[in-house]
Amino acid sequence: MKTLHARRTKPPVSLTRNADWQTVGGLSLPSKMPGYSYSIPAKDCVTGTKLRAVKGSTCSHCYAYKRGRYLYPSVKQCLERRLASLADLPRWTDAMVRLIPLACAHAGEDYFRWHDSGDLQSVEHLAAIVEIAERLPNVRFWLPTREFAIVRAWLISEHAFPANLAVRFSAMLVGREASVSDQYRAVGIQTSTVGANAGVVCGARLRGNACGDCRACWDKSIPNVDYPLH
Repeated sequence: MKTLHARRTKPPVSLTRNADWQTVGGLSLPSKMPGYSYSIPAKDCVTGTKLRAVKGSTCSHCYAYKRGRYLYPSVKQCLERRLASLADLPRWTDAMVRLIPLACAHAGEDYFRWHDSGDLQSVEHLAAIVEIAERLPNVRFWLPTREFAIVRAWLISEHAFPANLAVRFSAMLVGREASVSDQYRAVGIQTSTVGANAGVVCGARLRGNACGDCRACWDKSIPNVDYPLH
């Protein structure tokens, strides 16, 4: 889908009043991204909560936990509502399947990111995201995660991720690459790093801190995307 108009700073009222928007607690529209995303509280990350106390870890610099708009009371309340909506995953999944195409149409982009804040909560949560990707084959999804154990547990009973879902294991330490075996590469898992100068280096800072025309993070043919420390 081509961009039909300039990016808006917030979703239209017609979208935010949609019943499915209310069910899932809404979507986020990060200024860097080409389209919509979904976020939950960073304080509830399973692995990230442990890593925040580790010096030199990527989570010790977490922007979604320490600074910016994520600290605004209204944003915190919104993130909590989204987290609470995961208690009913079948309902959440159906609502997302109806809502995401509307969000993509508004943004003029068939690209969607999971978790600009937060991470996977369970194997069931991941299974729901996979189902959404399967039911929306025309949307390109990107899922960065440090919940390696959840992904591996899901893969025990499944073969691979849908072609339109790019799962990237995020490195635990700044300047270090995430270790992923050929076995996991073969089922569609790629990686991302911070300050490792490995693979494709994110050039958002050269484009006003925006993705622009770059879609490397969603591209499963790119083994690693490296981000600057921020």
